[in-house]
Amino acid sequence: MIRLSVVCGLLSVVAAGAFAQSANQYTPVAPIPVGDILLSLPSSHIPAAKTWEVKFTHRFNQSIDDGNALHSLFGLDSGANVGMGLSYVPFRDVQIALLRTNTLETFEGSLKYVVMQQARVIPFTAAVRGGVDWRNARDIDDRASYFAQTIVSRQFGTRFDVYLIPTYITKAGRTLSGTRSVALFDHAFNVPAGAVLMIAPGFSIVGEVIPPNRDLPDTLKADLGWAVGIKKAIGGHFFEILMTNSNGTSTDQYISSTFNGAPLTTGDLRLGFNIERRWGKGARR
Repeated sequence: MIRLSVVCGLLSVVAAGAFAQSANQYTPVAPIPVGDILLSLPSSHIPAAKTWEVKFTHRFNQSIDDGNALHSLFGLDSGANVGMGLSYVPFRDVQIALLRTNTLETFEGSLKYVVMQQARVIPFTAAVRGGVDWRNARDIDDRASYFAQTIVSRQFGTRFDVYLIPTYITKAGRTLSGTRSVALFDHAFNVPAGAVLMIAPGFSIVGEVIPPNRDLPDTLKADLGWAVGIKKAIGGHFFEILMTNSNGTSTDQYISSTFNGAPLTTGDLRLGFNIERRWGKGARR
């Protein structure tokens, strides 16, 4: 009886260890703290349930090398595309968000869902995001753009992360028809990419690239969109300073290789920044 009890005890220990090891294989890796967005592109992460976030975005209109840089204070004297946003996580892995920018008085409503998170036996994190951009300005047709995105990220170690974001959108891009602003195309597809390198705890270098949209008319020559910046995560805050050639912050603004009717030029250098503030259960994730 004693030997049988010992054998049963050993088997229980082995079974418990095997179960714990199996469960550990599916434990998500600790993500690099980037918040809801990289710089303009969405991230694949969502904070814990019952978490709120407020967001402010700012992109100066003038390139720092336009005219006399000192007279324009490197573009800081120019107008800007300014956005204010609010998001909430009602329950795990689901986030609803609303963003408003002053360009064409654009409102963006979106829903993001995390499908899977990277773990030892899961090679990447994947999320889906969809929504609508509504342009409320006067003298404008094609007010609504509907979009759908898949956000796939792969983290290497604890400091480097890469992103691919296939995106489909309707009625995006702007052009003039007489005195009215209309959509540049009915349907478009693009695959933006991003990367994050954490060089110190909570401090990262972030880059984004948006290829020239293949659905643009042949008569419109547009370069790729790009952005590079630094991000600092402090508690529930994210502070970002960036350089970019695109003023776009909502999906319809950044996806088409144009901004408000003007094609992107690689050599443009515009300053911008983001500020994000979280509160609630997941404010520090």
